[in-house]
Amino acid sequence: TLFLLDEFAALGRLEAVERAMGLMAGYGLQLWPILQDMSQLRDLYGQRASTFVANAGVQQVFGVNDFETAKWLSQTMGQETIGYQTQNFKPGDMPTTGTSITGRDLLTPDEIMQLPPHLQLLRVQGQPTAMVQKLRYYADREFDGLFVPQTA
Repeated sequence: TLFLLDEFAALGRLEAVERAMGLMAGYGLQLWPILQDMSQLRDLYGQRASTFVANAGVQQVFGVNDFETAKWLSQTMGQETIGYQTQNFKPGDMPTTGTSITGRDLLTPDEIMQLPPHLQLLRVQGQPTAMVQKLRYYADREFDGLFVPQTA
């Protein structure tokens, strides 16, 4: 059973959901809270906000407009190792070249905030974060007849 809670923060603190968060999966229940940013979760649940994140099997992230949320995402995605060439010039000497290696965030906060609208970050527990196309159910023939189209 899936509990899809749009505008989760607008519902206020739900103590029953907070207590059950770590137990739901064992009973075949899935909670899908939809939030605008991480501060909404922290404001409602304080330190317990991390329980929601830790028990989320999947996180779907798009349209990030909040730097703190983008920073948190960037930090939790990890880093990659990159190499780059350097050149040093001293007057009267031949230039010297070398290779340097450093770590770089997989995506920086500003890169996360600049993702185009057709892309999202998909975080599946135990897997690296993937950048994928957003599924537009209303434009995909595979979903024809499975939803009621909005009327103007």
